[in-house]
Amino acid sequence: MRRSQRELICGIFLLFLAFWLPGCGPASYLFPPTTPAVSPREAEENLFQQAEESYRRQVYRQARAQYGSYLERYPQGQHALLARLRLAELVGLLGDWHDSLRRYQALLAREPQPDIALKARYGVGRAYFKLGQYQQALQVLENLTAGELPPDLRFSTQALLTEISLKQGRVPQAFARLRLAAQDLSSGDKEWFDDLKTRLVEQATPQELENLATLYRDSPLTAVLLLRLANLAQKAGNAEEVQKWASTLKERFPESPEAAGMERLLSGQKVLAGCLLPLTGDFSNFGRHVKQGMELAARGTPLELSFRDTPNNQEAAAQQVRELARDPRVLAILGPLGSAAAQGAAQAAQDAQTPLIALSQKEGITRAGDFVFQAFLTARQQVRALLHRTSGMGLKRHAVLYPDSAYGQAFMRQFLEEASVQGVEVVEQTPYSPSTRDFAPALAALKAAYRPEQGSPSFEALFIPDDAAAVAAVAGQLEEYGLKNLQLLGTNLLQAPDLPDAEARALEGVLFTDAFFAQAPSPGVQDFIAAYRQQYGETPDYLAAQGYAVVKLLLKALEGEQTRQRADLSRRLLALREFPDLPWFKGFNADREAELSLYVLTIKNGTMQLAQ
Repeated sequence: MRRSQRELICGIFLLFLAFWLPGCGPASYLFPPTTPAVSPREAEENLFQQAEESYRRQVYRQARAQYGSYLERYPQGQHALLARLRLAELVGLLGDWHDSLRRYQALLAREPQPDIALKARYGVGRAYFKLGQYQQALQVLENLTAGELPPDLRFSTQALLTEISLKQGRVPQAFARLRLAAQDLSSGDKEWFDDLKTRLVEQATPQELENLATLYRDSPLTAVLLLRLANLAQKAGNAEEVQKWASTLKERFPESPEAAGMERLLSGQKVLAGCLLPLTGDFSNFGRHVKQGMELAARGTPLELSFRDTPNNQEAAAQQVRELARDPRVLAILGPLGSAAAQGAAQAAQDAQTPLIALSQKEGITRAGDFVFQAFLTARQQVRALLHRTSGMGLKRHAVLYPDSAYGQAFMRQFLEEASVQGVEVVEQTPYSPSTRDFAPALAALKAAYRPEQGSPSFEALFIPDDAAAVAAVAGQLEEYGLKNLQLLGTNLLQAPDLPDAEARALEGVLFTDAFFAQAPSPGVQDFIAAYRQQYGETPDYLAAQGYAVVKLLLKALEGEQTRQRADLSRRLLALREFPDLPWFKGFNADREAELSLYVLTIKNGTMQLAQ
């Protein structure tokens, strides 16, 4: 092409752009703007703030990993010292107080700025306390109180000194420390303060209570001493002493919560718990089982249960929580079962500062805040126990065949995460329609991944998170597709009370887990089963057992409680540990999720039994 022709074409094109582009919108339609690059300083700040958000939400394992990533990339970054401080605390909260102490001491060796140094010194004292080295902790913390401290740290230091005095059996010293902590309560942890107050009066002898009530006559803290004295007198059947301490309390502290507690003590008023369960509709049978377990546990106790029919609807459950929370007699809320309902109820309970123990498998429910607990067998707990079992059997390669439903997807995700933690390989993940009974396409996909012709099959175990009918249907077709000698794995949906003979034969040898097993030899389990059968004429399932358990947990947390305030209950629940009545309950973890002892079960010769 000659030069004049090229110039003419270019001119026409430029003229076209000049006239066309203004009428058709901005030129960015042809040349979209590039996303501005994030500066190194912004990248650093973003990474640190992600860790801070996890820390604030109490997702401690995630926060620990994020702070670690920050320090790997920015060891001398602007937040490096604070990140090291956070890590020192987190490794302790996650159970390793020796490493926590080492990290705090290493941080102090860097001579950080005063605010970081003060918190690190407090951390050293706390780590010594957690390790049972009370004298070292006492020395560090008392030295800390000799200087100027911000109010929140001053509160924490005096509260921890109270803890040490209680551990050493020095009740008067503990009371004096707690009075100092009370001066900064507005900047401190009220739940911790209330828990210390409760434990102090429970540990004190009657003589110590009287001496302290006399010595600190006008201290607001004395009200709880007087209420405790009245309670002890009532238990001893000494009506005259009860009236004496009641009159003293009402005279000195008429507006105190303890005065209201005294009124309840004198009137014998029951504690009220709201219970959110599906009592009508498709899931009413599940709700009925939970309700019966709850009623059995509450029978003959000072706990009254108020049941609400709760659909699996987020806003409906939240509204029921708000209504219950407005009643000052309601101390806690139990339930709901459904995932959506639990999500709405959890946030509403946290907003209302009312303890809630959710009975839902949904992961992350407790992230709503420190008033929310979860006491139900989760997908994570089940797959963890299953993979631990199969690893012990030498099975390291697995496949997952799952229904493409919320339930199946949740179990599939948890299986992948836990397999990664335990060093197990998941070589295939195949979904199927949750409503189908035609598993041919899914089994064909599994067969393609199985590859036995290459020497050894690519997987040795198959996990199917579905009900007994679906798993049995799959199991009956495995051999037809050349899928032989696989260890079948399932969830607690396989523990069906009336399993048909054909399904039982198909499920021979399957492994699954559950937190409740009616044939377990534990006296606590057998006592519960006997009482349930006598009351309702049927054998309880896991749902009934969990309804029973959650009420028992609440009653256990109320033992010795004097003021029975909502703010006290969360810490008392968190402090619960395993006890004979509930052998499957081990305690609540740092995320306020119940840790459960699981049975590994199987089907052998057509009957359900403990796996050997």
